[in-house]
Amino acid sequence: MAAGLVVAAVGFGLLGRVGSAGGLAIVVAGLAIAQVGIGPMVALGYGLVVGSAPPERAGSASAMRETSGELGIALGVAVLGSVGTAVYRGQLAAHLPAGVPAAAAGAAREGIAGAVSAAQHLPGQLGAALLGTAREAFTSGLHAVAGVGAVVFVALAILAASVLHHVPPSGQTPAATPTTDHPKETPAHVTH
Repeated sequence: MAAGLVVAAVGFGLLGRVGSAGGLAIVVAGLAIAQVGIGPMVALGYGLVVGSAPPERAGSASAMRETSGELGIALGVAVLGSVGTAVYRGQLAAHLPAGVPAAAAGAAREGIAGAVSAAQHLPGQLGAALLGTAREAFTSGLHAVAGVGAVVFVALAILAASVLHHVPPSGQTPAATPTTDHPKETPAHVTH
């Protein structure tokens, strides 16, 4: 599980290397690598939750895991989206080209799509300057999100490695993994 989280962190780290021009291959590779790390981790987490519940409570455990997973995804998107938007808007405001009308600046402030649309309605050089500034701001926001994501995944990998080290590999029962050098004693009241 920890290895998958580290792979996901590498994918996010790769996203932090995307440039403002081009870079589609790096984005696709970074997202693919992140998903390679996240996918097995989600499946293993599901198995841990459902497998740790008594059989009569497996349905409730599965429902709780599904609900908490959806909530976690929604919160993650909200937090990372807010970080990216804040960085984008801050960078755009700090580097907005002189002479950009207020309406165009407001449209660009809403997001990269608004900046592209506003730049198309401005005269040549001014439109290109606004679009370049918006692309740089968007890339800065992506880098911030990638950095936060990488740090979170590394922290989760450390947490998983330290907390789940006692969990036996999938398919083994806890009895199959000895924890001491002493043979397991059978209670006197158990008969074979």
